Amino acid sequence: MAAFEGFSASDFDAFEEKKWASHAFNRERLEVKLKLTALGNELKSGCSDGLSELQMSLTEERPSIFNQHQVRHLTLFFFRNEKERRSLGGIMDKAKSIADIVQDTAAHHRHINMGVRVGHQGLEAGLWLHKDAWVDWKNVVQRCSEHWERDKLGEVVEDLPDSVRFGRGPGLAADSLPAKEVGPDEILGGFEDAEPWTVFGEGFERADPLLESGELTGKLAGLFFALVPLHKFIGWRRDNDFHQLKEVIKEQKEKAVRKFKSLKKGDSVRVLKGLAAGHVGVVDSIERKGVVKVRLGAMVVSLRIEELGKP
Repeated sequence: MAAFEGFSASDFDAFEEKKWASHAFNRERLEVKLKLTALGNELKSGCSDGLSELQMSLTEERPSIFNQHQVRHLTLFFFRNEKERRSLGGIMDKAKSIADIVQDTAAHHRHINMGVRVGHQGLEAGLWLHKDAWVDWKNVVQRCSEHWERDKLGEVVEDLPDSVRFGRGPGLAADSLPAKEVGPDEILGGFEDAEPWTVFGEGFERADPLLESGELTGKLAGLFFALVPLHKFIGWRRDNDFHQLKEVIKEQKEKAVRKFKSLKKGDSVRVLKGLAAGHVGVVDSIERKGVVKVRLGAMVVSLRIEELGKP
């Protein structure tokens, strides 16, 4: 496994605006992705208390439907594991139309995450919460409807390092306030209207010498470790459930079992998720563990029962 040794000026140049939509620069961006992968592996092993339960992933370096055919930056992120995401998928999809799901398929937009983003101007790292990650931000809003929980949020933020800043928008602006200067009311009041991110983190300009060395790993590990209490306070989990999703998930599983048992070969179904979302196909066969093979034209794809609906 390659060690992370820092970023170079050419890594940031891979995200010049003229290159965003061009496949001619995929190789340049791939080099950055490989460095982010090495950085992520080191963070995962060196920050076990904060990242051990989270799954590591990276955004796509090629212009595609997953990034609206533009690669403005690459993001390394740590978010809830596949099993947890799958249990929440049906609930989250109900809040969006199929068209919206197809338009924005980015997984890190739907879940609270710890992330590192590299772009033309430099690097941003911290706790990221997209306005579409409503399961998480509604959870903390509901939690803080009790005044003592609101006070607790203020205490968690107050304990953050002075270097951690708070921002809403595309990322951390140059004039972002130190997080500990932002009160609970301001934090809780703007999740839905963020365009599109709520961020607690740090930004590093491309000329910062720290970005050129492997010492960046230690800096980011310390940042993530400091943000763990805030991540745990905000993020929905079965043991941090303030809008009663556990019963909804249980009901969904029971409904999926009933639907699975009622399906038979030859039934027409509509795909609800993924690149084929919106297309109608025919059940080709029914496998074990909730997997259905669906024929879409000449192609047969394996889908989970919760990814299918009525035609």
